[in-house]
Amino acid sequence: MKITRRLIDITGMRDIIQRRIPVLTLDSKIPGPTVWLTACLHGDEVGGTVIVHEVFQRLKQAGLLNGVIHALPLINSMGFENISRFVNTDREDLNRCFPGNASGSMGERIAGRLFDTITRTGPDLVIDLHNDWIHSVPYILIEPDVHYSSKKIRQRTFSIARAAGLLLVEDSDAYHALSNTLTGAIVETGVPAFTIEAGGSYGIVEQSVAAGRDAVLATLRKLGMTDLPDQRSTRSPNRELLTYSNRPLCATSGLVRFAVAPGENVKANQVLARVYSAFGSCEETLRARGPGYVLGLADHARVLPGCEVIAIAELSA
Repeated sequence: MKITRRLIDITGMRDIIQRRIPVLTLDSKIPGPTVWLTACLHGDEVGGTVIVHEVFQRLKQAGLLNGVIHALPLINSMGFENISRFVNTDREDLNRCFPGNASGSMGERIAGRLFDTITRTGPDLVIDLHNDWIHSVPYILIEPDVHYSSKKIRQRTFSIARAAGLLLVEDSDAYHALSNTLTGAIVETGVPAFTIEAGGSYGIVEQSVAAGRDAVLATLRKLGMTDLPDQRSTRSPNRELLTYSNRPLCATSGLVRFAVAPGENVKANQVLARVYSAFGSCEETLRARGPGYVLGLADHARVLPGCEVIAIAELSA
């Protein structure tokens, strides 16, 4: 089976900031679902790009039973070149610019072109591939209820996402400005979409790449698009919907030392980390609000008041 490769313009400009990005397509020529994989919306999160490569190589060899898969493996080329999350020197987060605006900022213009490219194909599913903190585990982020166009789309999204076999975590508007994300804009159109946070950013974490690749392939099996055998070595120990939390935040400044690791389950009031002063005295002890799973730990030991240092998937009360 042949992979089609093309380049599309994402800026609409003709001067020095003109940019083109790659699009991959694998078409079975048999009626079936249309699926999009997107990666590297944040330029320093390159693991998703490699996941796309590996998924397409597996499917090229095995073939698609039906349907078509499109992918945007490296969206934020400007951020990629600068090893930056952002799309330009204005520090604009491309994943807060959807569904876009043809007359708006650079990020909004790019987002609009990407959104139109995806939606005009009539997709049945969109999977956005991201990377989290360097020390983190793969998991799936689901949009909060408010973003779904109907309960049916919400249920369909959950059903497909559960097949991936990763921790299923509902994002929270209480901690992040979730409006204008790609997946949020997509589900508002009535199309299932979710995010796979596939391990650490900046470099290629092979174990996380494998987990993300196998999660995508499991999703495609759920849709009946492939019969590749399930080669996942581990699956999520919890199939219920968890809630994303970045609490507790630090109240002091100093050096943080963690007492837990990514993937570890925690209990209410369990010690998560301690903050130490330059003199070595313990200034603060951070404890879990309730039971859950550690998703990731901060990349840097330096903390200040109000800093996020941990991500936890909390069990429902």
